[in-house]
Amino acid sequence: MTEGAFLVRVSEKIWGYTLSYRLQKGFKHFLVDASGDFYSFLGVDPNRHATLTDLIDFHKEEIITVSGGELLQRPCGQRDSPPDYHLLFE
Repeated sequence: MTEGAFLVRVSEKIWGYTLSYRLQKGFKHFLVDASGDFYSFLGVDPNRHATLTDLIDFHKEEIITVSGGELLQRPCGQRDSPPDYHLLFE
């Protein structure tokens, strides 16, 4: 897995998601606030997006933080089993 790979999962800390970002050595985790009628990185990025997909697409072109220069490049997914994202909507 290379730097820029990312994974989105339901957050256990807030009403929203956690985006895990692969660094050269390790990972960085960002909280995605979904408590209102928009999606944004909590405490990191003032931009508001209509959907989670919009947020991810935006940060494929624009860095998440100036200090870290994180640019989303490649989503990570489940390899050997069918996707289970439908469980998010039950």
